Amino acid sequence: MQGSADARHNLGCSEVRMGNSNRAVRHFLISAKMGHKDSVETIKIAFMAGLATKEQYAQALKGYQDAVEEMKSHDRDEAKRLRDGLGK
Repeated sequence: MQGSADARHNLGCSEVRMGNSNRAVRHFLISAKMGHKDSVETIKIAFMAGLATKEQYAQALKGYQDAVEEMKSHDRDEAKRLRDGLGK
């Protein structure tokens, strides 16, 4: 459940090589929702090729954006915590 976005993306690539585009898109979608930019781009390409739906592409974009925003907030909070800790 809390696996690596890179590993999930690589699973998608393996599924593509085996000809399992539906399974590949599912792996890329999960990876995109974890903040993996290449997975979003791969789903975009799959959508343009007719291998992914518009809804899947939209989910990938939204999930990626949410993950990036969450990471930014966490990084900002962590930096503030460290800065405040050093200033005391």
